[in-house]
Amino acid sequence: MSGAVEVRFAEATDLPLLQAIEDDGERAFDGLMDHSHWGPSLTGEERAAEPGFMLVAGRPPVGYAHVLDLDGHLHLEQLDVLASHRRRGVGSALVQEVCRVAASRGAREVTLLTFAEVPFNGPFYARLGFAEVPEPLLDFLAPLRENEKRIGLDAGGRRIAMRRTL
Repeated sequence: MSGAVEVRFAEATDLPLLQAIEDDGERAFDGLMDHSHWGPSLTGEERAAEPGFMLVAGRPPVGYAHVLDLDGHLHLEQLDVLASHRRRGVGSALVQEVCRVAASRGAREVTLLTFAEVPFNGPFYARLGFAEVPEPLLDFLAPLRENEKRIGLDAGGRRIAMRRTL
């Protein structure tokens, strides 16, 4: 992408493209961990059916952010950018817009769960103002962490919760 990254709310025509973006994003973990057991990515339509919002970067989208509304707590569930568009500010622009939209909706924070030591996970979010949430987890994150454990994400390394105050 040249110039500024266009970040916008996902439209119905974007939804069929999001699963391929996530599948491409998972390939970034090749060589870092075995992710073959993670199962299929959710479709854009499945994500759109959940409470919250989705943002995309580009037209057609080259990245997206899926934010869940967990009883009033906004949680960045998924962030993915196509390999051909990484390291160009797309992910950062998506996260910044997630935080702007969350603040405009009255949220005081945005949370996420991520790998602590993977450079494009924990350290990336720390550079964007997120800080690790110490154990015990915030109550509304506990079911998400239990699901992560159930599907085997912990086998890939230490998982942490992070939050950015808005």
